[in-house]
Amino acid sequence: MTEDLPDERAAFLAMARAFPLRTCLFTLGLPAFALRQVSSGLFNDGPLAFGLILALLAVAMSVVLTRYHVARYRRQVVTDALAPDR
Repeated sequence: MTEDLPDERAAFLAMARAFPLRTCLFTLGLPAFALRQVSSGLFNDGPLAFGLILALLAVAMSVVLTRYHVARYRRQVVTDALAPDR
C-alpha cells in the first residue's frame, strides 16, 4: 500500500476524481442495467428468476470490474511515483 492511497476506499475516490466517466460506467452502469432487467421482468410478466439471476451476475461483475480498475489505478500511481521524472 502506498502512503497516498492507504486503503481501497481512498483509492476508489481518487480514481473517481481522475476518471469519472470510466468509474461511473463500471460502478453504476451494470447495476442500473440489472435494475432495468428486473423491472422489465416485473412489468412485462417475464420470468422473474432469470431477471434476478442476471441482476445478481451483473452486480457481481460490477464489483469485480471496479476492484480491478482500482487495483490498476493504484498500480499506475505506484509506477508513476517510482518512475524518474522525464
